[in-house]
Amino acid sequence: MPYTVAIFDLDNCLIDALSVGSLFEPAFEAVRRANQGALTPAVLEEALNQCWYTAFDLVADRYGFTPAMRSAGWEEFRQMEVRTPPQAYPDLGLVPSIPLRRYLVTSGFRRLQNSKIDALGIRSWFEDVIIDALDDKDDENAPPHGKRPVFERILAREGCTPQQVLVIGDNPLSELGAGRALGAVTVQTVRPGIRPWELADYRVESLEEVLQILAADQAPAGAATGLASVSDGCA
Repeated sequence: MPYTVAIFDLDNCLIDALSVGSLFEPAFEAVRRANQGALTPAVLEEALNQCWYTAFDLVADRYGFTPAMRSAGWEEFRQMEVRTPPQAYPDLGLVPSIPLRRYLVTSGFRRLQNSKIDALGIRSWFEDVIIDALDDKDDENAPPHGKRPVFERILAREGCTPQQVLVIGDNPLSELGAGRALGAVTVQTVRPGIRPWELADYRVESLEEVLQILAADQAPAGAATGLASVSDGCA
């Protein structure tokens, strides 16, 4: 069945999350001050490092942040914005050449994620840019939080089946897990520092390989494409 929709993640998929440098440090320091011995220093630093790869609320849940720790980090993160463009991966410019209806779905704090997207100037590349905003969680009029509900709304909007959707991102706890739960085709971008996920349908190091996946999808039955899949040992 031909693919019709591609849903992209942002951090560690299209941009290097670490490239914002010391931007997160005020939030990290606020969490350290609020820790008050709840987590050992080693575990706390491990948790803070995970904030580069996973949304703050998931990190806080996973590591058992106290309400004070969560609140301290939350207040710092919700005020952040980038002033210069974050470092895009070299293949970012391939996104407009992917011949599907493209969506960008990113989780995080609304002001920060919007500032990254605007600094990169990529908003027009997508049918829609959707921020699964952590700071909307307490708004009773906000749509359900989490990437799976967002994906479900995209499928309804496009009138397509999950098997027609490529979910492209790095994180099994977020977009890849949501995509797999829906039955979409998951494509993990194994950027530097990202651990390969064995349950992804495809693992790629470049968006060039996404174009290869699409070429294979459009090839006549039985045609040789040379595309490596997970079962072929794709790295």
